[in-house]
Amino acid sequence: MASEKHILLIGAGELGTAFLPHLSELPDTHVIVGVRTPSKYSQLAGPNISLTSLDTTGPSDELAQNFAKYDVVISATGFGQAAGIVTKLAKEILEAGKLRKQAGQGKLWFFPWQWGVDYDITGDGQGLMPLFGEQKDVRDLLRAEAAGAYVKWTVMSTGIFMSFLFEQFWGIVDRQGDNITVRALRDWDHKVTVTDVQDIGKILSRVVAEDMEAENRVIYSAGDTVSYAQLADIVERVTGKAVVREEWTIQHLEKELAKEPDNLIKKYRLVFARDGVWWDKKLTVNHKLGVPVTDVETYAKGLFGA
Repeated sequence: MASEKHILLIGAGELGTAFLPHLSELPDTHVIVGVRTPSKYSQLAGPNISLTSLDTTGPSDELAQNFAKYDVVISATGFGQAAGIVTKLAKEILEAGKLRKQAGQGKLWFFPWQWGVDYDITGDGQGLMPLFGEQKDVRDLLRAEAAGAYVKWTVMSTGIFMSFLFEQFWGIVDRQGDNITVRALRDWDHKVTVTDVQDIGKILSRVVAEDMEAENRVIYSAGDTVSYAQLADIVERVTGKAVVREEWTIQHLEKELAKEPDNLIKKYRLVFARDGVWWDKKLTVNHKLGVPVTDVETYAKGLFGA
């Protein structure tokens, strides 16, 4: 009989709760959800799901000893973290891997919070997004520390969450009553990769289950990769309405940000108008594994009730 695999899932927000049902279905697996106040998430507990108190801002030596108890650690804490936490966590994981090796246990498998764009390319967004820069630093840390001796790590770049593409505050698909405006970041040929959060959980569980060739490397997922021209066509097709098309060039986005230099959404828009935010679906892990995923048109049909 196979020994039970213990997975620590850090965080129970939108992404963590999307991961949970897929991870908990894996055979011979117990998922422990690490949150600050377990009592607030008691509804998540199940036959092979339990909760534990975890504060990622706590002392590093204690956290490293805690992490060493698990076979897999998956971070789903999101962007609401204080500066330095993702780097702190990566260092603690490396220490936990050393502790496991000293105890004669197998390597710890680490999935850092990298569920987004390709931070190797975006970097810190030319100074606009320090947390993006920190994500790049975490990748460099894992590579440079010869983590393979103690830890195997997998970064999964997912693009943005598919729901985000249609959020009103993002301003790309802007619905004002019966009128719809679709805006292009940079130009109409510029592309964006998106993955639905449920699909991210589905793909992640397959990667964990099959222990596929994902050790110490970046892998990619995509529910879809579309140009902004294709997005506008999709919205027109699904809604049956002509949409207004508006192009936000990099120069326009720079001018808009200059008016409000602390506006986070305007920073995001400018970064997403640059490179590192899309990749070919045929190069993704979900394509290679044959995992069915939601594309933009299917998602839009559900959103618009088509």
